[in-house]
Amino acid sequence: MKFNNIYKNTLVASSVIIGAALITGCSSDDTDKTNVRIIHASADAPPVDIKLNGAVAAPGLDYPLSTGFVSINAGTYDVAVDAIVPGGNLEGVISVEDIPFVKGQRYTVVAIGDVADMSISEFVAAESAATPAADEVAISVLHAATSVKGSNVDVYVTAPDADIPGTGPNFSFDFKGQADAGAIPAGEYRIRVVAGGDTLNPAYDSGKVDLSGFAGQKLLLLAVNTVNSTTKDASPVKLVAYTDTAQMELIDTRTQAGARVVHLSPDAGAVEVFASSDALGSASPLELITSIDYPVTLPGVNSYVPVPQGDYIFDVAPDGDGIGGSVFKSPTISLTTAVEYTAIAAGYVSTGTPVFDLLPTVDSNRSIVTQASVKVVHGAPLAGTVDVFVTPAGQYEVVDNKVVDENGMAAVPLLDDFTFGTITDYVPVPPGEYDIRVVTEGGAGTAAIDETANLAAGSVSTVIAREPVSGGGLPDDFNLIVLSNQ
Repeated sequence: MKFNNIYKNTLVASSVIIGAALITGCSSDDTDKTNVRIIHASADAPPVDIKLNGAVAAPGLDYPLSTGFVSINAGTYDVAVDAIVPGGNLEGVISVEDIPFVKGQRYTVVAIGDVADMSISEFVAAESAATPAADEVAISVLHAATSVKGSNVDVYVTAPDADIPGTGPNFSFDFKGQADAGAIPAGEYRIRVVAGGDTLNPAYDSGKVDLSGFAGQKLLLLAVNTVNSTTKDASPVKLVAYTDTAQMELIDTRTQAGARVVHLSPDAGAVEVFASSDALGSASPLELITSIDYPVTLPGVNSYVPVPQGDYIFDVAPDGDGIGGSVFKSPTISLTTAVEYTAIAAGYVSTGTPVFDLLPTVDSNRSIVTQASVKVVHGAPLAGTVDVFVTPAGQYEVVDNKVVDENGMAAVPLLDDFTFGTITDYVPVPPGEYDIRVVTEGGAGTAAIDETANLAAGSVSTVIAREPVSGGGLPDDFNLIVLSNQ
């Protein structure tokens, strides 16, 4: 497959990264030790399995995780990496022999850059040279965010309520720049990143950050990319703080949760949606959606509306009836900062079962350039229990209501005995054109849905099966709604 070759070529430039990562997780009783950690800071790269002498030492290292420092015997190692891609690992995309690691050293190797433009490379990050006292934290900061690559940025570290000082930043750097902030009291701070000198609109604002929990430790602070539209709306970057054994993400204080709503109740007609939550700053329910009809998605199939983090109760009423006409009240639904959600209004209000309900699902919208990610939702109760087939475009066809190839061999369903209201996990697939077919149980009935969809590299899609509107309205056929991060 073409994308496999692209990925192999990209990783060849990163052998030092992978070599260091592969040795994590290995130790012995030998006193001649060295310490190594690897950090996956490439936002569009897949997870990797890291091998030492043919055995997996660090499985599934993903963005933006760290292995933490691991003590190993000093010496030389044969190392290799498997890229975790659809259809199985690409084994041995990197194989490097006799990599030396020196006794008594601490190595932090960061995978930096993007797979998409083949800029991924290794970076050996330095720790702060300071030794922190018991009430101090020693900080080193690394600019690893390709989203602001090419822009020199200024970093201001102040008291939580302080304005940005006019005396200049604490330090400035460009992509792959690193600064040693030294040992500072382990207290409360505010970190702001300013691009292009625009101090009135910082590119990143941490809000109040309490470093007291890191007292006596060394802290490596990485600026990395945010990965979904909701976090990007607040800031193109986030900070991740790494200790020897743990990590913590510091999201821009302006970040909210992201939400979108899909109207999939065929007999509900146009409705309005109200929300009750302390997060909205009102004791009364507030109207979130003035009107939405079947089968519309708001604010759009590839966008979200920002909402404050909190616990919500939603009411759904016929359009124009107000909160007093509510025909559905949800249980409490919790929305978390930086997370994106899709709420699917499905089922029937008055004409049968299943009854109307909200089906919430969390959307993980990080683009991984070596794959497309897809999850499937059964939102068409009229179809009953179905089998879902997702096959490369043109390789299979429907013959006598069965999905078969040119030799008459039956396709294996991606989802077998799929029932209404079920929402799958994400399934990674190679990018490309796919035929998506929904066939009644056992494959012996009608192919209710037969559509082709482009699942592009880096795309994250939610594919929802929907049904016709009862009573001869529009739409008058079974079909798919495809939500995407692109």
